[in-house]
Amino acid sequence: MVQTVSTPKHHLTHETGKLPAIPVTERLLPLPEVESRSGFKSSFIYQLIKENKFPAPVKIGNASRWRESEVQQWIHDQINGASGKHSGGAA
Repeated sequence: MVQTVSTPKHHLTHETGKLPAIPVTERLLPLPEVESRSGFKSSFIYQLIKENKFPAPVKIGNASRWRESEVQQWIHDQINGASGKHSGGAA
């Protein structure tokens, strides 16, 4: 009995002949995780949301969850001074 070995067939893109990029999975974070990552308590987070200065949560039933990518982007923006609020010096 002869056994043949087959190689797996992947879906290659026609343009590059390479496998397409694997999409990054988006996670939804609960409030305690958002508090931990941002360093702020829920009352301040909700105040920032009301002022359109923090990403709004996704509502799933009665639960609120935040997109990880949006929270990370907000943190990145704060570190890089994108808010303009915390320049650290007088103008």
